[in-house]
Order: sequence, then C-alpha cells, then structure tokens
Amino acid sequence: MTKTIKLIPISLLLILCAASCRENAIEIDSLEKELFLREEAEGIYKDGKALFLFNQGRHQKALNSMRHQYRIQTDEQDTCLNVMMEAIPETAGEHITTSIDFRSPGELISNMSHLECSRISDNRIWLWNSGNLTGIILNRSGL
Repeated sequence: MTKTIKLIPISLLLILCAASCRENAIEIDSLEKELFLREEAEGIYKDGKALFLFNQGRHQKALNSMRHQYRIQTDEQDTCLNVMMEAIPETAGEHITTSIDFRSPGELISNMSHLECSRISDNRIWLWNSGNLTGIILNRSGL
C-alpha cells in the first residue's frame, strides 16, 4: 500500500512535467525549417539556404543591448543584416516581434515579423518565420 501511495505523486509529477514540456514543443512544419535548424553559423537563411553568414575576418558585427539590436555587415557595407527584437527569448517555443532589414545586391528583406524561437544552444538563438520561410541565427552574447 505505501508503495502505491508513493508512486501516485511521482506519476502525477511526471504527467505535469510532460504536459508543460509539450507547450514549448517546436513543430517542424517544412523541409526549409528542418534544414535551417541543422545550421550553426550566425546569419540569415531563406528557403533552406544561407543568404548571408557572419565571417569574422570579412564582416563587422554590432550589438546594442538597450535596443536588443543585432547587426552584421560587410566591410564595404554593401550587404547588411539588421535585427531588432522586442525581447531576447529565454526558451525555445517563445514568439517575439522582430524588425528585420536585410540588404544585399539583388536581395531585399525588410519587414516586421512575429518569429518563433525554435532553438537555443551554445548562447545562440534560432529565430524562424514559417510564413516566408526565413530564419536567423544570432549570438545572444551582448544582447
């Protein structure tokens, strides 16, 4: 009888934990998102392919912690990714409003989006927009 009584609270705790974990489950609803989540390099991705990746030897990076702003650009300033977030996500599954401005020769993405934080690992965050199949990987150090 005492073993049964001890198992009930433990079982209840496991069920509650599983239910709360399910709320932050990340749905892989496209091949593009699956490919994006496998990537590791900071930058912007569209339709499953990299558009602009940070290269420490060739690019400049600027962070503004007060405005939650992340920016990378080429030394020539012909290609630039500027991201401003309403907040820095703490867990995968959070959604945040984000202003994205990406400009490069032949490519322009400029919009206000509601992005899902799809992954957090090694102080980086993966932000995804299912509507336009665009993802951004940022290093959140300094933000």
